[in-house]
Amino acid sequence: MRIETWGGAALCLGCQVILLANLNASGQQFALDLDELAHRNHHVELTHERSVGNQQAVTFRTQGTDPFVWFRLPSLPSKSRDWILEAEYFCPSGIKHLEWRMGDNAGLSPIWHLPPVPKAEGWTRYTVNLNELLGEQLPASNAISVRVDLGARPDVRLNIRRAIIRPISDHEEALQRTARERRVAKEQLAKRIADHHSRSWPATINRVRPSGDRMIVVGQCPPSDEAVVIIAREPHEIAANPIEKRSDGKVWPVKKAVGTGEFEMELAIGGQDWLPGTRLQLARLVDGGYEPISAEVYPEIATNVRRNAPPKLHAAKGLTCADTRFSSQMLRDLGLKHASVNMLLNRLVSASPRQGWEKRSIAGKTWWVNEQRLVGYDRNIERARKAGCVVAGILLIHPEGRSDENETGSLTHPEASDEGSYTMPNLTSRESVRLYAVILEVLAGRYGGANPDRRIDHWIAHNEVDYGWQWTNMGEQPMDVFTDHYLRSMRLIDAVTRKHNPHAHVFISLTHRWNATDCLPWKTYPPRDMLSRLVEDTKQHGEFAWGVAYHPYPQSLWNADFWNDTHLDQTDQTPLITMKNLTVLDRWMHRSEVRKQDFSVRPVICSEQGYHAVEDQPEQLRTQSIALLKTWEILRQCPSILAYDYHRPVDHPNEGGLRLGLRGLPSAGHPIGKPKPAWDVFKAINTDDEAQLRASLGE
Repeated sequence: MRIETWGGAALCLGCQVILLANLNASGQQFALDLDELAHRNHHVELTHERSVGNQQAVTFRTQGTDPFVWFRLPSLPSKSRDWILEAEYFCPSGIKHLEWRMGDNAGLSPIWHLPPVPKAEGWTRYTVNLNELLGEQLPASNAISVRVDLGARPDVRLNIRRAIIRPISDHEEALQRTARERRVAKEQLAKRIADHHSRSWPATINRVRPSGDRMIVVGQCPPSDEAVVIIAREPHEIAANPIEKRSDGKVWPVKKAVGTGEFEMELAIGGQDWLPGTRLQLARLVDGGYEPISAEVYPEIATNVRRNAPPKLHAAKGLTCADTRFSSQMLRDLGLKHASVNMLLNRLVSASPRQGWEKRSIAGKTWWVNEQRLVGYDRNIERARKAGCVVAGILLIHPEGRSDENETGSLTHPEASDEGSYTMPNLTSRESVRLYAVILEVLAGRYGGANPDRRIDHWIAHNEVDYGWQWTNMGEQPMDVFTDHYLRSMRLIDAVTRKHNPHAHVFISLTHRWNATDCLPWKTYPPRDMLSRLVEDTKQHGEFAWGVAYHPYPQSLWNADFWNDTHLDQTDQTPLITMKNLTVLDRWMHRSEVRKQDFSVRPVICSEQGYHAVEDQPEQLRTQSIALLKTWEILRQCPSILAYDYHRPVDHPNEGGLRLGLRGLPSAGHPIGKPKPAWDVFKAINTDDEAQLRASLGE
């Protein structure tokens, strides 16, 4: 390897990176040799070029869906400081899902997940703390081969220069300490939340009932002379945190019965800036502040509207992605009774004027509403309703919501990572809660049933929240912190939607990972634990109309033969719930502690799941058809299951190669794809033709 000096640094021409001189007292720095193992790279084209300033750079251009590169990690001496991998890069598209493996046989290596490479249209620095990434497996005495996987997209261009390994700087160490302090604060908050929900309280609020512009509160305090107040806890407040000082008048002295401590009070809230999702709590006055002495309780939902109850469903056929590609007659011919539509909340409402948006007065304030977007939702919902379907709306927030900030706050949670496809709503400030509540008010008012052709009865709160890092991202959070925030969102949805439709239900959205033991710390959580927390919340803070939107995909999305799933059992401890053991979920829903206050069983929708079958693979197509028939055998054994929304009607070209549709990929001659055999099987289910199809398929 030839070394030349250049401007006080050493230039390693062979590896096309710069080895900086020892510029400070923190110790030596090492260049990464990207050429030595270049022959082992896969689905990657490497070229060398000079960048601006005559600096050498390496360009990686991915050539397929499995691109990875190799380099040699040098022997790193043991130091009191952490080692930092640093490079400058240029990458307009960015790269997600980078993976690090070590050793000549990468197939035997653990996988470490690197931070994503953000989009960069200019030279930008990328750093990774190798000590934090690799822990005790950081090589200390020998050089080792490293493989880095560069996502799964072809034709991505990544330019790298100045790739080095160096000791952490004083500034970085300070930032790292701050991050650790934030993590400790999160752990402490999670403990406060857990303790709060397991606490025994000396006082009780038994009921909060709205009555016009008043709230009637019934409860019991300790029969002592100490002063007690009722205090409003708003949706942005974490109840486990100390009560904020109040100057808004939402504090009411309690007049309790002498000797018993019982009370019944009417609180005047007319004219108050009252946010939906606000709950009430008892507190005693202590040193000029408030100490809670009861659990917080949500008001019952008051509504003056009358709506017919939706038809009773059990094992009904449903469909995701219901839209205007399908006529109402086509949906009716399938025998659908349920359908779901996606509803993106971003850029739906604004506190400031926007061209083409409609000006409205909502909750006493002026807002602008994106009527054109709503008209698009109208069409999809009307199409399903005219086919005779009960409709579910799936409430989604795209990461782009961060750009939706205005004087009312931001819709997207401030800690959400760009690695998520969707995000958690922002309930961290009063302004952001107001924005979210107004968006819900617009949707609930429009789709509450005043127009029967545009009625939504089921509201699904976001998507697969147990796998929140990808589908409802809130940044890295302990489960107690994540779930506390999510349940406040569910309560807000309930408070707004049931005001317009007393039969509305809000559903928690979960994957098939029932009692998963492979959760990513602070990123994914077991659905069973989240549901248990929801049950506790209902008992402690008041009944509300919730259900479960479960996604019982097979253990492998690529294999439709769910009856051969092996990573499960028939007990409540099962790692997965797929269609094979769906009765586990049904039994859980029938538990006395899970049922509603009137002892009825809460509803379940299998709101998203499908079976993979490529159009030109006859055996896969047959298995897909058999899977549908076996699915309904199991659904009929589960009384809690209202409907099964098959995902999806048509194959999608950008679903990672999965072909879940009842119809094939769209084409010029077939805009909704050619029907697979499963289309006719789906149509026959719950009809007289089902038995004949079973016989023809040997079922």
